[in-house]
Amino acid sequence: KDTNSILLHIDFSFDAPKLGGSSFSQIVNTLGTEVPEIGDVDYFKCAFDAVQKLIDKGLVLAGHDISAGGMITTLLEMNFGNKDWGLSVDLSGITEESLVKTLFSENPGVIIQVASLKGVEKILTDLGVCFSVIGSPIQSRELNIKKGNRTLNLSIDKLRDVWYKTSYLLDKQQ
Repeated sequence: KDTNSILLHIDFSFDAPKLGGSSFSQIVNTLGTEVPEIGDVDYFKCAFDAVQKLIDKGLVLAGHDISAGGMITTLLEMNFGNKDWGLSVDLSGITEESLVKTLFSENPGVIIQVASLKGVEKILTDLGVCFSVIGSPIQSRELNIKKGNRTLNLSIDKLRDVWYKTSYLLDKQQ
C-alpha cells in the first residue's frame, strides 16, 4: 500500500514469450505450437538466486511468481488480498510487442514490489539479471495497464469475482 514503491518484472526463462499450452490457449480452444522453455539454465539459477538474495536482505515488500494465467493473473492476484488499492502498470519496457503474449505467456518469472531501486538495481545488475520497472501501487481499485498506445483499465473486484467463481467451479468438478 505504498504508492512510492516500485514493481519489477524479472524474467527467469531467457526465452521469447510463448502461448503454447497456456491457460490462454485453452480458453481460445487451441494448444499452440510453442511452449515456454528455459533458454539458459545458468541464467535461470542466477535470477532465482538474485531474488532470494533480495528477499534475504529485506528488499522485497511483496512478490508473486508468473505461472498459470501469465502476468495478468499475477498482477491481479497481487491485489486480491486488499480492498482499496490497485496497480498502474506500464509494460513499454518489455520488448515483446504483442500485449496478449506479454500478459498471457506463462514463461517463468516473478513480479516483485520494492521500496526503491537503491540496492536492488545494483544486486540485479551485478549478478547479470535483467529486469524491467513496470509500475507501482495506486489508491484506486483498478489495474491500469499501458503498453505502447494501448491502455487497459480493469476492475480488480469484478475480475476477482470471475477468478473466484472459476476456481470454485473447478474445485467442484474434481
